[in-house]
Amino acid sequence: MARLADKVAVITGAGSGLGRAMALRFVAEGASVLVADINEAGAQATVEAMGEAAAEHGAFRRVDVTNEEDCAAAVEQAVECWGRLDILVANAGIGTPGFISTMEKQDWERVLAVNLTGVFLCAKHAFRAMRASERGGVILNTASVAGMQGTPHLGAYGASKAGVIQLTQTLALEGARYHIRANAICPVWADTPMIGEFSAGSRATPEELRARLVSAIPLGRLGTPDDVAAAAVYLASDEASFISGVILPVDGAHMAGHGG
Repeated sequence: MARLADKVAVITGAGSGLGRAMALRFVAEGASVLVADINEAGAQATVEAMGEAAAEHGAFRRVDVTNEEDCAAAVEQAVECWGRLDILVANAGIGTPGFISTMEKQDWERVLAVNLTGVFLCAKHAFRAMRASERGGVILNTASVAGMQGTPHLGAYGASKAGVIQLTQTLALEGARYHIRANAICPVWADTPMIGEFSAGSRATPEELRARLVSAIPLGRLGTPDDVAAAAVYLASDEASFISGVILPVDGAHMAGHGG
């Protein structure tokens, strides 16, 4: 039986990478998914990749998660299309690597605006819709192992993801009385387009960066979008009905060697 049958989800940053993998996996598991991304063409491509299921179970919307009206409108569209909202996956994020001593203030602010404020805005409106429906729901945030430990060259990114972790735990406490669960997934490096973004800032080729990153993962490989999507399906499903406030590394034992 499909583990997300009849569930309705909004997934941000679903135009590529981890978000696209989650959107496709959610639909395969029976959910209806609103694909939200600032890259409208990418969001539309994700819906097209759903195949025949897209006709009834897929929709897309251009959403800038730093814009509160966009976040509210995405939730409203899901409710209008399918009658309610059961799951929010707040996944949209950017990298912008740089050392603290040389990072420009506007770059720092942009990372926090997308990665942390964007999660807050989406969660705020999803929470309201879930509470109003009296059915409860699930808020699932994409954090990172970089939010669980210091990482040179990732100060802004790590700080934003640490904020997501704390925000998730607070959402779990505030949502419990309304049967709203909140959890966060903390991926280690996954083989997504973000590798190229970080390699440019690290003065290494993508291949050199991949080799360096793999050396720090005991299971001996990078994560994949499907690894993260599998964890997301479980946490979003009723199988995890008593799991809330959890910060789940999906990291090939990386954090086991770093106090995690």
